[in-house]
Amino acid sequence: MSDEIIDLFDENYKKIGEGSRKEAQTIGTWMHSFHAWLVRPDNGGFLLFQKRSATKRLFPNLLDISAAGGLMKGEEKEEGVREIKEELNIDIKISDLKYLGIKFDLAKFPGVINRQFCHVYIGSSPLNVNEYKPDPEEVDGLIEISIEDGLKLFSGDLTEIKAKGIEFCKETEDYREIEIPVSINNFIPRVDSYYYKMFILAKLYLQGDKHLVI
Repeated sequence: MSDEIIDLFDENYKKIGEGSRKEAQTIGTWMHSFHAWLVRPDNGGFLLFQKRSATKRLFPNLLDISAAGGLMKGEEKEEGVREIKEELNIDIKISDLKYLGIKFDLAKFPGVINRQFCHVYIGSSPLNVNEYKPDPEEVDGLIEISIEDGLKLFSGDLTEIKAKGIEFCKETEDYREIEIPVSINNFIPRVDSYYYKMFILAKLYLQGDKHLVI
């Protein structure tokens, strides 16, 4: 990933050139990325989360977006839909997703300055979490959380919930079903209330509301 060539932008989302992702994250140049959130519509709705690999430099083993990734040089936001196939091994067209707009990601960690324009999408998938067959080189695990539980967790009504998912087992070289306790400490820490917003938006999306924005 360190040698990926990407488009670089100024603060107004105007392209200013091209460069490596590693360099951009070192000096804090703006990049852009693709976020896809998948919702299972059964029983009030479930939002799908991906468990980050234990080998990730930042936030290993924490929960984050269903499928996401940086856009490459010359790619438009719609082309980011490839991330869903690459990570979750399912075929979803960009026309199956609803565009929610741009989210600004800003964070600073040792050796990393993250500045991203994130194009956020939401869509429906009928699959139960144990029906996914993701690429184990891309995905360590998946967890689905009911919209009801997610709203209670991120509003502070609950401090912990139970969630079902799958996790890759090196011994069997396959995914196994799991049920785990989940608190807000299991998610990537963010300045904004991104996950809370997504549970709210997922609920409105399933209700058929067309006026949705991140």
